[in-house]
Amino acid sequence: MNTIITRVQALIAKAESSPYPAEADAFMAKAQQLINDHAIDQARLTGADPTSVGHDTVPLTGTYTKERSLIWSAAAKANRCQILTLSGYGTSKVASLTLIGREQDRQLVRLLATSLELQALKRLDSLDPQATAGSPVVQKRSFLRGFALEVADRLRRSGHTHAVVGQAAEQALVLARDAVDRYVGDNFDVSRGRRATVRHDGLAFSHGRRAGASADVGASRIGSDRRSLPPG
Repeated sequence: MNTIITRVQALIAKAESSPYPAEADAFMAKAQQLINDHAIDQARLTGADPTSVGHDTVPLTGTYTKERSLIWSAAAKANRCQILTLSGYGTSKVASLTLIGREQDRQLVRLLATSLELQALKRLDSLDPQATAGSPVVQKRSFLRGFALEVADRLRRSGHTHAVVGQAAEQALVLARDAVDRYVGDNFDVSRGRRATVRHDGLAFSHGRRAGASADVGASRIGSDRRSLPPG
């Protein structure tokens, strides 16, 4: 497992150092493809391995926690994991995330999501506060939602680029997802809260999608040097 982490981190570093968005995008896609291939290889060797399913708690501090949690959810869904969010009563602010999945998948999700979060932080600086009639906070929230949506689309597309994996491996990957679903059902009381009304800035949302289309996943290590987004 350490080998796959090292190889993914090397691709991430190349993506971050590239001055060309298309090249950075190619390195990011290659990193996700490597993760996909690793999952397939593991499925062929060990099957679904439901006994390794567990969960980690990831605290979220700072601002825009709800939008940042969408970035984590995108990385988790692409890699056979789930994210549950914990919010305080009467607020949409996310206090912490619960990352659920097999141990090896959780490690890779933490790497990808932390790096994507840092990439979003960097790209917030490209916003023009004069380009919107709304408040800077609405602009930044809209940007981050667009960024998360575009990243989710890209990760999903990269998951469909691998070759035919064979029936046994395909079934093992499906069983791995099913094992996560069962773990959630057995260990968590999941309820849907009331959907909050969110103000939206269409221009900033579009900028966020464009930023997500060329985003690399950063070069940070798992769980290290995480910064919160700046206040609006």
